[in-house]
Amino acid sequence: MGNIVTMSKPNILIVDDEPDIVRGLVLVLSELGAEMTSTSSGEQAMEYIMRNPVDVVLTDIRMPGIGGISLLEKVKEFRPKTAVIVLTAFGSIESAIEAVKKGAYHYLTKPFNNDELLIVVQRAVQEKRFHEELEYLREAVNKAYAFENIIGRNWRMQEIFETIRKVAPSKAAVLIQGESGTGKELIARAIHQHSPRAKNRFLGINAAALPENLLEAELFGYKRGAFTGAEQDKKGLLVQVSQGTVFLDEIGSMSLAFQSKLLRVVQEMEVIPVGATEPVKIDVRIISATNTDLEKVVKAGTFREDLYYRLNVVRINVPPLRERKEDVPLLASHFLCKWSENKEEEKGLSPGALRRLMEYNWPGNVRELENVIQRSILVAEGSEIQPADILLRHEQLPWLAEVEGFSSVTYDQAKEEVFRRFQKEYFTNLLQKCHGNITLAAEKSGITRTALHRIIKKLGLSEEILNIKDSLPQTASR
Repeated sequence: MGNIVTMSKPNILIVDDEPDIVRGLVLVLSELGAEMTSTSSGEQAMEYIMRNPVDVVLTDIRMPGIGGISLLEKVKEFRPKTAVIVLTAFGSIESAIEAVKKGAYHYLTKPFNNDELLIVVQRAVQEKRFHEELEYLREAVNKAYAFENIIGRNWRMQEIFETIRKVAPSKAAVLIQGESGTGKELIARAIHQHSPRAKNRFLGINAAALPENLLEAELFGYKRGAFTGAEQDKKGLLVQVSQGTVFLDEIGSMSLAFQSKLLRVVQEMEVIPVGATEPVKIDVRIISATNTDLEKVVKAGTFREDLYYRLNVVRINVPPLRERKEDVPLLASHFLCKWSENKEEEKGLSPGALRRLMEYNWPGNVRELENVIQRSILVAEGSEIQPADILLRHEQLPWLAEVEGFSSVTYDQAKEEVFRRFQKEYFTNLLQKCHGNITLAAEKSGITRTALHRIIKKLGLSEEILNIKDSLPQTASR
């Protein structure tokens, strides 16, 4: 998919009644290659914004007529996704903080630092475009990149979608191979839903979860008196799901003895109930799945070659998530929507949070990603999930095992305490690595300096930062 959203030049609007300030901002921001427009009043700015899409607004707080705070409120009402950066004199920090509380992306004090100005504006543009891209991807989920509940724009996933379309109308047996958590059952269900059997039952059975004798009795049925506890005849599941689809998962775990019995089922479409002598005809489509390489197992002699060929009429190989990283944003967006309690409270991913997801190798595949997103939604404060909210498998929280007494408090209280401890450990370690440099720590964590200052104050980390700075070698004064 072409990156349609991010190809156009960013549009920046500068609102200030001081011509020298405007000229200075235009000069510095020219490095971004953006389309820049300036107005000298809030009224003119709103007229422009109502007619044109704007990525970033830089506005002075104190202006005649509509001031910066009022302009911010109007912009957020009319174009809520436009980033607003407020400019203020050093003595008006309180006004800037008020603006941030009302939705300003950031504030800069005059005279502004050129490097800081560039970084803040560039990040604002990137984050706005990032959210537009996510929205674009979410729409794509419902169009070209989704098939039933399977999501993917990776070329291999697109090939799987096409295979499902082609094979679904037939009666052919299908073998799905892939690591645990890649969505093999979703593929099996999609084949069933697009087949002539869709109005009948879909039965999923994990062959590894049942002992062999119980698996045989459940699948084939049994006659009264066949074994202890068999007090009456029972139809097997393969008979009960007649004209439907049977999904046999983890077939590589079946014994050779049971494989022989299954081979007869596949060949003859009939079963012999336990304790019976006469076969019972069945009409089912068999889709099987495994997370092992069956060809190797066949060569090793632990899986029947004839059964393998019977099950492997059509094979679908599902790639692990680490081999289709371009699907991570798409899947994450889908799970955010799925696990948010309602549309109004649906949370987004910050760019830093998405970077963490993209950099991870996902040994648990799509299932692990879904679990991570679900947990992140629970612990995230505000409307966006931050990097600190994402806990991956390889990261251990030593204090988590030490938390006691949670059974005596409410779920919300327990969650709040767990998250507070996680935040404290994460940001303490981060600040140590950054030697107390707030700007660097904010950049690495993917949040703004303002947000990081709030967290430091909330968690009482000021002493730790001072201790870090005190421990650094000091340069002798001349």
